[in-house]
Amino acid sequence: MFSEPIFNYKTKIYIAKRLDPIQDEDMNEIEVFDTPKKYFFNIQPVSADSETREFGQLANSMRVATIPKRLYMGKFNEYDRVYIDTTPENETENGENADYRVYSIRPQNACIIIYFKKLVSNSMMGDE
Repeated sequence: MFSEPIFNYKTKIYIAKRLDPIQDEDMNEIEVFDTPKKYFFNIQPVSADSETREFGQLANSMRVATIPKRLYMGKFNEYDRVYIDTTPENETENGENADYRVYSIRPQNACIIIYFKKLVSNSMMGDE
């Protein structure tokens, strides 16, 4: 029926690395992100029984990707911004349109499991 296994399906995402924060005139830290880079990963909802037990209600707002360790070890960090359902087009600041962040990076034997957590958008908070 399918010409290739369903697990070979890749989603185009963008990841903007978190840089060292800067401080404004009131000494508040401001997050700064690098230019987003495009990747093609198999993104899935968090649905395994062990993941649901670990994350609880948070599992409903998370996604997971399993990627090759030899290609991506050390490339991503927690709090990097991720664009899964959006793109970085028309951003005035890097990371502005991101809808997820890297929540957890778990190196395994031959792969890395990355968990992404959904960000709360400003429009959902009433800041339109």
